[in-house]
Amino acid sequence: MPNRRGHEERRQKTTTRTRRAQRPPQFPPTYDLHARDAAGKVRTDSRDLLNHPCASYFEFFPAALMVLNSRRQIVMANRACMEMLGAGALDAFLGKRPGEAAGCAFAGTGPAGCGTSENCRECGALLAILESITGHAKATRECQLLATGPDGMTAAMDLKFTVSPWQTESGLYYVATILDIGHEKRRQVLERIFFHDILNSAGGAQSLVDMLMDEVPDVSREIVALVRSSLFALVDEIQKQRQLLALERNEYSVSLLTLQGLEVVRNIAGEFRRHPKCIGKGITLDPAAENVPVLTDHTLLRRVVVNMLINALEATGNGGEVTLGLSREDGSAVFWVGNEAVMPESVRLQVFKRSFSTKGSDRGLGTYSIKLLAENYLGATVGFSSAPGSGTRFWLKIPAAT
Repeated sequence: MPNRRGHEERRQKTTTRTRRAQRPPQFPPTYDLHARDAAGKVRTDSRDLLNHPCASYFEFFPAALMVLNSRRQIVMANRACMEMLGAGALDAFLGKRPGEAAGCAFAGTGPAGCGTSENCRECGALLAILESITGHAKATRECQLLATGPDGMTAAMDLKFTVSPWQTESGLYYVATILDIGHEKRRQVLERIFFHDILNSAGGAQSLVDMLMDEVPDVSREIVALVRSSLFALVDEIQKQRQLLALERNEYSVSLLTLQGLEVVRNIAGEFRRHPKCIGKGITLDPAAENVPVLTDHTLLRRVVVNMLINALEATGNGGEVTLGLSREDGSAVFWVGNEAVMPESVRLQVFKRSFSTKGSDRGLGTYSIKLLAENYLGATVGFSSAPGSGTRFWLKIPAAT
């Protein structure tokens, strides 16, 4: 039951995040967006903070950091922040608001500067500041900034804005750290384009080969079958990498269904007998396998079992056999994959590490993804055993459906 409750909690969190993302930004009705502290008070506050013991540590902080008062005015900033904003000294933007200091294209269009224009209502930096001020807690938002430089040229920046309250002897302030995530955003866009295009190409080639199977003469069918199995493996590998990236970014939404466990295992065994890694090897379904219904995400469950199967096939020599099984144990379904090979101790001690692999420095995501998917998303546990005489067996233990 604890695992099922974890499923429900994750689903509720995902729903809450979705609703929050769809909800239009709301400004706190009691907060005055227009009011500012006088320049004299800002300078006094700034001097007090510059003498604070933490001020020297802020200078060592590698990310851009600024301290705001309750009116969203800058009273202190570290060197990294001044370099990001193109200022030689703090006086250049002391008392300004973040958008004004950064040269935001909309900072001067509102009646009272930064935060008061129509465009500001969608500003992630402003929303993070207001959430921290009104909620008295840490807040993080992404901000797409259009900045106009001294030369009149406009540049776009993708920033992550994190704001935290800071209580000092002289008053309450808000520490804002700014990270440039433009490279991350560009990489994500390129990845989405890459996966979309390559899956379309590989999927199209796979469909063409399927059509050829009915047209080629019998003497060529074996070659076409090998091509088809290679394309099947290619498409599966691309989908696996795309899914792993989404999982690591917490972008995957779990969809729970009641599945018949034995049907899942049987389908995977039949499907992967065509896989190139199965050439010269066999895949057997354990005769004692029993059906155990499970409430889980079909795509993720399949991915975990497939990864266990691929690892076992890679460790099996020509003429060897890999066995898939399913059993009921203490109210749980145990999916397992076994082969006759035995892992050396140096390998056993590093299984499930993200970048460890016996197949090269650019590998190592197979067993890592098994653990990531099982424990972070399926509410399951994974493990393995490897010993002379019994071989190696990887297993996934997940609560059975009731």
